[in-house]
Amino acid sequence: MLFSSEQVNRGKKIVNTGTIILILLLLADFTLSLVSNGTKGLTGKIFISGMILFNIFLYYKGNRIAFKVTMFLLSGVYIFIFGLLPVHLVLGLLRMLNILDAYGGALYLVVPAIIITAESILVFKTEFYNDILAFKNYYDKIYKTRK
Repeated sequence: MLFSSEQVNRGKKIVNTGTIILILLLLADFTLSLVSNGTKGLTGKIFISGMILFNIFLYYKGNRIAFKVTMFLLSGVYIFIFGLLPVHLVLGLLRMLNILDAYGGALYLVVPAIIITAESILVFKTEFYNDILAFKNYYDKIYKTRK
């Protein structure tokens, strides 16, 4: 499958942005854990966060296995950003306005379905996935020629 260099550059920007968001989410998780639990269970958080940050470091150094793991971690970030976060925010707003209890609570199912469908259409119309796939294929091709 052939991709243009513009598509690869967009994919690289998307992956780099996702990596930055992943680092920020790790820092936020660490901070919230520190504030809510104190120092209890902090060693586990430090270990997991350290492994993820080390993996990101290896990815930027050019490790192929770290690239695959980073792509897996970024898929979770993208699911959170494009799926869970907007649904959670809209449901919170509608709950605050007492709109969700109308129609016997059916809006608890309808609203997330509408949001996720709209976001799926948006992601595929903007070729978001194709850009990431182009960057992934480009990265794999570069790695094979470096061997």
